[in-house]
Amino acid sequence: MQHRRACAFRGTLGPMSGKSSEPSDPRTVRVQLVGVDSSDEDPPPTTEAPRPTSDEPRPMTHDPRPTPTSHAHAHAHAHAHAHEELSDGRVAGPFPHEKLDAYQVALKMTALANKLAEEIPRGHRSIADHLLRASSNTVLLLAEGANRRGAGLKRQRFVESRGECGEVGAAADLLVVLNMGSAADADELKRLASRVSAMLTRLIARLEDGKAP
Repeated sequence: MQHRRACAFRGTLGPMSGKSSEPSDPRTVRVQLVGVDSSDEDPPPTTEAPRPTSDEPRPMTHDPRPTPTSHAHAHAHAHAHAHEELSDGRVAGPFPHEKLDAYQVALKMTALANKLAEEIPRGHRSIADHLLRASSNTVLLLAEGANRRGAGLKRQRFVESRGECGEVGAAADLLVVLNMGSAADADELKRLASRVSAMLTRLIARLEDGKAP
């Protein structure tokens, strides 16, 4: 919007007479400003900086946060080494004893021992208690030995586990002799106990030779 200023200069020349006139006094010339309004003045220039458009490139900032790809790769690498495949195709857990076949077979032996103990009559509960205690100790002592660091402590726990395993085999014989429970299950229990004992014997021999189990 354009503002216009109108200035009119009016000279007081005195009375007009004919086609020519002369001012009576040069000092009597007056200047009158017409149509001046303070609102019509131009506004002062603004100092606001221009805003960048969306098309202008923005400066890149460095993000210190790690990318999820590196975390995923590290986790997958650690997971692959924490779980190893056993001889029968199963995947072991993170503990050292879970990587031993002797431990896995001992678990099967304990499960079968618990089944047979439930079939023992009330008058022979002492045999059932010995069977459950010996089978459980076989597993627990084997696991403790595998997680010990010193070779001497490992060997001691494996020897104790083998002793408990022998007690499980003897309890299986009692079940057959006393005709308590399933004879087929008792034979299977003794076979598993013999297998665990043989595995423990090999682990003990490796420790005596200075090798890791």
